[in-house]
Amino acid sequence: MKPLYINGLSCISPQPTFGAEFPFEAKRYDSNRLSCIEPDYAPYIDPKASRRMGRLLKYGTTVGLQALRDAGVGSPDAISTGTGFGLLDDSGKFLKNVTEAEEGVVSPTAFIQSTHNTVSSNIALTVGCKGHNNTFVNKGFSFESALLDAQMLAEENAAMKNILVGAYDETTDYSYTIMKRLRLIREQEIANLDLLQTPGSGTIAGEGAAFFLLSTEKVDTYAILHGSEILYKPTSTDKVKFKLEAFLSRNKLVLSDIDIVISGLCGDAKRDEMLGNLNDNYFTAQTILGYKHLCGEYMTSSAFALWLGSMIAKTGSIPAETIIRDSHRLTSNILIYNVYKNDHAFVLLSK
Repeated sequence: MKPLYINGLSCISPQPTFGAEFPFEAKRYDSNRLSCIEPDYAPYIDPKASRRMGRLLKYGTTVGLQALRDAGVGSPDAISTGTGFGLLDDSGKFLKNVTEAEEGVVSPTAFIQSTHNTVSSNIALTVGCKGHNNTFVNKGFSFESALLDAQMLAEENAAMKNILVGAYDETTDYSYTIMKRLRLIREQEIANLDLLQTPGSGTIAGEGAAFFLLSTEKVDTYAILHGSEILYKPTSTDKVKFKLEAFLSRNKLVLSDIDIVISGLCGDAKRDEMLGNLNDNYFTAQTILGYKHLCGEYMTSSAFALWLGSMIAKTGSIPAETIIRDSHRLTSNILIYNVYKNDHAFVLLSK
């Protein structure tokens, strides 16, 4: 499939990524739960409507609208998004209301705003987009599915010139408690900037939203998106290498052409075992960057990685706090390799 140009982007995360200088100065948290730094929503959402909207709906909508503004596009031809758990907070509110009302009559607002496609729908209503609108809920593959959907749309229909693609997730009190009960989160508090240097059992919880305006035409482009590849539950590093080399070959590249690997290390020693092995013994000539210690672990954190990679491709600058190993290579081709539990995915960018 033909590559697409990233002509606009935006990101809200636990780091100062929204409307800030790049490279940003990483924010330190002495907590196992990272929450988004929320901006002033007034320039994007009517204050009267904002009062009735949950956190994720507000920051997801804002990021999508800002990505369009950044690209100078009023309305996209299509919208494709991915999310792991969707609007958890509103879902929890609705279920709580139903329980307290003993399954009687409750306000429908929380229910209306609890569906996984609420963010993409709200953006479409705001900008008057009446075209293709899809939301993928495929656990750790949700964002990559949205990227694939956008590439297929552009390949099949020449009229699809501007496609808005994004991902969004949130952590709530309920979900954080469940993750701790399942021992997915570190038992002891750990500073996020120390996470990858002190591997142990469990990781830290995160959240965020990132959107990208993908276009078939090159303007003031951040980076070129060549494509993505998903692998479910690879059983060995050899299978990962085989899949990666085939993926690179389809894009007329070999491993030595990759300059930077943005690695989805999460700080959990067991889950990072395969990634760590590949970083040490396969990606030996590449600069290795980490990112989950900045945004936390969640199903669509690879969208944060794509935002990071796009900004690096555009500016040539790398935030110091992301560097795991610096091979001092010029930035030309960037590989994002994310792992969420058993879900492995590659995304390929170039300058």
